[in-house]
Amino acid sequence: MANLRFQVVEEAFKKRPVEVIAPVERPSEYFGKYVFNRAKMYKYLPADVYDKLIDVIDNGATLDRSIANAVANGMKQWAEENGVTHYTHWFQPL
Repeated sequence: MANLRFQVVEEAFKKRPVEVIAPVERPSEYFGKYVFNRAKMYKYLPADVYDKLIDVIDNGATLDRSIANAVANGMKQWAEENGVTHYTHWFQPL
């Protein structure tokens, strides 16, 4: 067993960094591209759901559980259009 650990450590030291080329010169041109922000919420959520969610975000209103499925479906549709292969929705406390 000890020999296996040494082999794994030895193998780990053989790895070399992979060169990553930025898609454009300025990160601000692509930063946040895959964030479900207000503009995307407006596009993918029903108007009443969008209004309720923005009220929660901006004013601290109580989150209505009845909008959870609509938000999850809107996010899923947006994510699929961006080429995702796996999806989960996870609501964080606001």
